[in-house]
Amino acid sequence: GFSGTNDTQLLLPVHIRQYDLPELQKTDAIVVNNLLQPENENYQSLLINATTENILKQIIRYKETINVILDVGALFIDGTNREIAIKWLNLSDRNQVDYVVYFDCDSIVVDDRQSHSCPFVTSPASERLDRCIFYLDEIHTRGTDFKFPVGFKAAVTLGNGLTKDRFVQACMRMRKLGNGHTLTFWSSHEVHQQIEILKTNSITIDRRRSESNESINLIDILRWVYENTQQATWNGLYHWATQSLSFQRKVSAFQHIVWNDNQQVFTNSIMTDLSKECCEPEITELRSMYGAARKLQTLFEIHHKRYEHTHHHLSIETKDAVLKRLRDYGGTKQRLSQLLDEEQQRELEQELEEERQKELPPSVKPCEPILHEAITRLCDMHSDIIDLTHFPNVFRHLPYAFTGTTFLKECQSENWSKNIWISTEFQRVIETKGESLNPFLRPPRWILVYRNKHLIFLSALEANWLLGRLNFLFHKRQCISSSTTTLRLLLPRIKRNQSIFVNTPTLTIPSLLEHSNGVIPFVIPLEWLVQLFIFNGTLYFETVDEQAQYCRCLSLCPKPRTKQQEEAFEKGWIAIDGFVSNAKHRRQLKLVKVQFPLNLLPFVKQMIENRNNLHVPISSHIGSIIFNSLKLI
Repeated sequence: GFSGTNDTQLLLPVHIRQYDLPELQKTDAIVVNNLLQPENENYQSLLINATTENILKQIIRYKETINVILDVGALFIDGTNREIAIKWLNLSDRNQVDYVVYFDCDSIVVDDRQSHSCPFVTSPASERLDRCIFYLDEIHTRGTDFKFPVGFKAAVTLGNGLTKDRFVQACMRMRKLGNGHTLTFWSSHEVHQQIEILKTNSITIDRRRSESNESINLIDILRWVYENTQQATWNGLYHWATQSLSFQRKVSAFQHIVWNDNQQVFTNSIMTDLSKECCEPEITELRSMYGAARKLQTLFEIHHKRYEHTHHHLSIETKDAVLKRLRDYGGTKQRLSQLLDEEQQRELEQELEEERQKELPPSVKPCEPILHEAITRLCDMHSDIIDLTHFPNVFRHLPYAFTGTTFLKECQSENWSKNIWISTEFQRVIETKGESLNPFLRPPRWILVYRNKHLIFLSALEANWLLGRLNFLFHKRQCISSSTTTLRLLLPRIKRNQSIFVNTPTLTIPSLLEHSNGVIPFVIPLEWLVQLFIFNGTLYFETVDEQAQYCRCLSLCPKPRTKQQEEAFEKGWIAIDGFVSNAKHRRQLKLVKVQFPLNLLPFVKQMIENRNNLHVPISSHIGSIIFNSLKLI
């Protein structure tokens, strides 16, 4: 396969063998065959010392749209992933691209054209990949998996020393390679020269390939990649053999510890002797590097002499296996053993020492709950209906819930139904000191249907008191009538086919069954219900009628449209997002009972995000209306 270990199996420890499953042994050939498809014959070379901006501009000017950059050659080095991604987004076509996706500290991040960043999984971009461009830096061209749409084209960068494993791993990020995905290859000037030299020196069956004016193709790129792989394997064999000898010395040192009188602990002298045998020298003396005769030798000859000169008792089996592999694969290339040692010099990298401190938001003080006397009077079934406007310190119209938040200016407070209320306790959550109350917007869960005329959102304390009181009156048979007051639970519909409970007769308090005592339970009408959907962040509709009433409430005319509506759209009566702003046009389009004459869609989107702590999924009924102006049912 192309798991990243196929070409490095010669560098595995001698006691480890790689066994490929028979059915997967052909995978390498399949992958290379997919790479060699004619649609991937796209090669470009870059200028000397090309900067990120130079490369991006050349990619933008390419004859076909490039949706993915696979920077396996690490050519983008003068900026962070975010800087590179945003620069590419700014250069791209606004009519085709809305988002850029990249990795930031191993997390997949999305930026839009307003430079707003958010996690990929919660972004609308995760469901609109056709509107995204993707930048994968060198380290993330392996182990990542995006479901790129058919037709996507990737730019693969070619840098110094690129091996076949890394090259194939990067190309296979395009999972439908050979079946809908295509590649282009972009090399640095230095790599271009290397490929040219290899091509000139190669002997091919087709003599026409020797013409000097022929452009570089995939065969030339693969020849260069395999040459790098061969060189990397040859270089690795020396370090592999050196590591094997070092490991055997350590094993021998542990096996020959001299214990006195059955002692079971390591003494200082034992540890000192052990460290002398196991530790590698921190420095290489000039005498050992340049004092001996400089003689060219093969890898096998160099390590055969090192084994002969060691005084440790080494494993004969391991020694023979190492020397056999060096004899078989080390080749006849000769090097100076001193220069090989020079390549082994230890590099010490200073790591940044940091201690993370998580900064938590400042603590806040909750408001002390209050049970107003006017709330208790709501259960009195024998008196006249209360005029709620006479108790402004207890009951307010629904937009009052947004007091202290940024939603208040956008909610069109004068357009909500006047029979939908909240208690002032519902709005009071924390004792504010001037900060925004957006994070403390109370979720609307308990709603009181008062005499079947008013809907009142309550706090948990108020709902708990009314629950007990209403049940008590029900058992005393004092609140059974067609206009009874009921307490109901309201949930946002955030999954398909989810019950929101508010119109479920068995879950009203008190419980009202249709066949019980002839009482017909009151059903909250759609005109009121869709406003509750907006307020509680609902994502899905249960019926077509709910969807139709929701669109009428917001003065929307989304797709699919009738012939008359399509003509209105062509005339500009209907905006791109489906909103109809002109009252005369609304009447002609039969948009009756419009609750919000101004466009409320931005507010709806913000409410869903606040209530559910997620970005609006485009696959949801309301998400489709917001982003695509499309009805799904």
